Amino acid sequence: MPAVPKLSTLLPALPSWRPPKGYEAMPAAFARMAEAAGAPPAHLMSEFAALAFGPGKISFADYERLRLYDDAFWADADRREVAGAAFARRIARIANFRREYWALASDRLASNAYLAAHGMPIVPTHAIYREGLAAPGERLLRTRDELRQFLQAWAGEPLIATPAEGGPMRVVFTGDAAPDAEIDRMIDLVRDAGPVSWLFQPKLEPHPAIAAQVGERLTVVRLLTVAGQDGAAAIRAVWRLGGPDAITANLDLRSGEALRLTPAHAVQRGETAPAGLGVPDWPALKAVAIEGARLFSQFGMIGWDIAPTATGPAIVGLDPEPDLDLHQLTDRRGLLDEPFLAFLAERRALAAAERRFARQSA
Repeated sequence: MPAVPKLSTLLPALPSWRPPKGYEAMPAAFARMAEAAGAPPAHLMSEFAALAFGPGKISFADYERLRLYDDAFWADADRREVAGAAFARRIARIANFRREYWALASDRLASNAYLAAHGMPIVPTHAIYREGLAAPGERLLRTRDELRQFLQAWAGEPLIATPAEGGPMRVVFTGDAAPDAEIDRMIDLVRDAGPVSWLFQPKLEPHPAIAAQVGERLTVVRLLTVAGQDGAAAIRAVWRLGGPDAITANLDLRSGEALRLTPAHAVQRGETAPAGLGVPDWPALKAVAIEGARLFSQFGMIGWDIAPTATGPAIVGLDPEPDLDLHQLTDRRGLLDEPFLAFLAERRALAAAERRFARQSA
């Protein structure tokens, strides 16, 4: 009888098992969180396991980042309604399943043109810089010399330079006539950014009522809108007040009143907002977001950045994949309540219907 070969000679060698990244640090992290929360580590481990398999698909990083171990922070909120980072990205793809429209919303130049054509309040663009283009344009700057001439002509007036494809806003000039060194710095900045279009826009002046309470800096309201069979609505609102602590405030959707102030670097130290602090022109500002949601009807969910300015609300940005952490942490309330889950179910059904129609039409 021939010898039976060993199993190891018939199967390829299996790689040695290694724990996932961060696994070794989990016990120490649970101990740290348990001390902060005043709860046994075993309790937090059991709680995390339940949330991980719950509707929000909470990862270990989510559990720590969102302070889901902290009963005092979340108070009476149902933490099963909190969406983790991975599920938040999935929510955006469910709500906004028509991905061919994402480029329209993600490019500031394209979205501003679309919004302005429909009478929506936007930040005007004085000039567009895109190096090396051949065809001239009324407001197009194509060379270093053209950019220099434009900046020299605008010296003395505040300007903001913003990448059309995203990125932080940058103040170009804020005071008196700009020196040549400042112009050279800005030219080098935009030229070194690669093949990117830059929008040169005026620096918006804050609403006088805000300036009296938080200073001369521009503040921005992030509204989360959804659009479904029952129409468009704003469902969450956070006011980015800025300052050294990057303070945010959750807002009463009916009045625009600030409810609680939350420093970005220490979310556990939120405090009640002072009486009378609220967004000026709130009905008009909220109406802009809702009208924008109607206009961008291709999307089920949008995050709108709208600034209350001296001349009224102005749209400074929109995002088809909004930061849900911002709303959940500032509100201390998860997004996945019954109305929102019903909205997601509606969007899933609509996407499935469109796929069936596409197959039948093929």
